[in-house]
Amino acid sequence: MSRRPPTAAARSLASALFLISSLAVGLAAFVVLAVLARSGDPGELAAASAVMGVSFVLAVVPGAIQLRSAARAAAGEPAGLPLVATRAGTAGLLLAAVPLALLLGVPTGALVLLALQFAAACVASAQRGLAIGRADHRHATESMAVEAAVRVVAGVGLGLVFGAAGLAASLLLGSTAAALAGRRWSGPLAPVPTREVIAPALCVGLLMVLVNLDAFAAPRLLGGAAADAYALAELPARGLFFALFAVSWLSVPLAIRATTRRQLAVPVAGVLAVGAAAGLSLLLVRPLMPIALGAPAPPAALMASLLGAMTVAAALATALAMAAARGAARPWLPTLVAAAVLAAVILGRAGADTPQGLADAVLLCTTGALTATAALLGRTVSRLAAAPAVPPLLAGR
Repeated sequence: MSRRPPTAAARSLASALFLISSLAVGLAAFVVLAVLARSGDPGELAAASAVMGVSFVLAVVPGAIQLRSAARAAAGEPAGLPLVATRAGTAGLLLAAVPLALLLGVPTGALVLLALQFAAACVASAQRGLAIGRADHRHATESMAVEAAVRVVAGVGLGLVFGAAGLAASLLLGSTAAALAGRRWSGPLAPVPTREVIAPALCVGLLMVLVNLDAFAAPRLLGGAAADAYALAELPARGLFFALFAVSWLSVPLAIRATTRRQLAVPVAGVLAVGAAAGLSLLLVRPLMPIALGAPAPPAALMASLLGAMTVAAALATALAMAAARGAARPWLPTLVAAAVLAAVILGRAGADTPQGLADAVLLCTTGALTATAALLGRTVSRLAAAPAVPPLLAGR
């Protein structure tokens, strides 16, 4: 008896569950940070936040692998894993663990664990990409759900005992569990050229650097107590960013079909509007934060600046994905410039040596990057009258 194809409602439900599970992976870490905010020693929350920032940057390559694996699977090609990039990246991270730990003021063991987590995440992402490309949302959702659950359970337990190193261990365990679960249905992964993941990784990678520079710098720039206060104020803002970030990939099909600047502007404006509404709601419940986190509520101005910066960053993620999909020339360049400017401000302590000054610097730099990227996106309308059959972001080059 042949199996009936899924109905439209079933496909929509599967897509919704996949979206929820993908958000859960990113938000699971914030649950752990919230627990550490209540129970950690002075400076521990800032160290854990810096570790989380490193993990977000490292997630760029696995994310690019997932995207490329999905494209190959959808085209009927064998999905695979860029072994050279995975092995070289893991080795490089292990070698850089000691100097990077000294630079960021975090435990060396935490960065060693993150290097190992990078390898596991590359494998799990290639498996998920295979499932997504085959429209197998059930297995893709299962992989995400396993990782999110392990992150929360192990993160709370290990985080309370070992702090930032425990948080890193929970990330490793989560990615490893997802990779092991995926072996049941993915089969062996064929090696693929590294060049296939360079283009998508560059756009997202520079964005992640931009939005995490302040977390990297806060422990040394602000000092233990002020850095903890900054990390606490940033917690809801980062949750908002990763909730909105998922929209960036959903905007790619819209970008391919768009024929006017107005159509291109709708997803970006939508992210800004939703982010503004959510940010206002978070500000209204700010007085309740001491009940939830066991720490004083952050200043309203500081929290507002960080919420604004992360909303703009989420809109920038959407504009970047759309510009890359439409083949804009060097869409990553404004983000690179913004990250360089923010780094210069931080290193020069040019008004960024206070929590409010640092937050304002992030807001200004992300706004500049969004404005320039939106302009690049708009210029693709006259240059690309007809949308390409295959998004350049996904096509092999």
